[in-house]
Amino acid sequence: RSHPLFANIALSLVSEIANRRLFSTVRERKQLTYDANFSLTGFERLLGGWFLVTVTASKEKAQQALDACKETLHALRKTNPITPDNLESAKRVVLNRHEGELRTTGYWAMMMSGLQQESIPLKGPLSVTDFNAVVESITSRDLQLTLECMGMEENELYTAIGKTVQPEGVESSEDDIVKASPMMGRRGGALMMKNSSSKTSPLNKLGGWVVPPSKSQ
Repeated sequence: RSHPLFANIALSLVSEIANRRLFSTVRERKQLTYDANFSLTGFERLLGGWFLVTVTASKEKAQQALDACKETLHALRKTNPITPDNLESAKRVVLNRHEGELRTTGYWAMMMSGLQQESIPLKGPLSVTDFNAVVESITSRDLQLTLECMGMEENELYTAIGKTVQPEGVESSEDDIVKASPMMGRRGGALMMKNSSSKTSPLNKLGGWVVPPSKSQ
């Protein structure tokens, strides 16, 4: 946990597992949406960040979908914690994604940027050389402690339900409407947000702050 790459890897694994849980609960079990996405925003120079959960649902199911997302995050922390199987699946995805992106110059440029800057103390050569080792060393207990630093209590969350509407004076014909193709269930990777909302499709947002865990935990 004292490794400078620990927090980055732990949050990547948490994000992967949260995406799978949201997909399984909100879409497959409760059938409230076609897509539920969990994303994290962090910074290299600031100790902290935030997470965001977005769901596209019909206006009749918008509140139910929002409640289901909160229920899923609560279960992840308390009643249905991360299992060893969840962890191993997430590790495979994170490592495979890393190995694949190593073939691109853009990824290398991102990793190498700022390595020698004193203003980014947690970013150094170990961020490149120890990536796989840190991923393999993470335990379920590490991720549960990470979840406790993510501000997921009811009074710490910010929620919103928004509805997309067609601007006044703008008319659309049937030819302008792009119909989505049938979606198949996907496993093994983080879900990407598809902005395919219509005039009556609210976009639910659920977010909170991420506070870095103490090294002594």
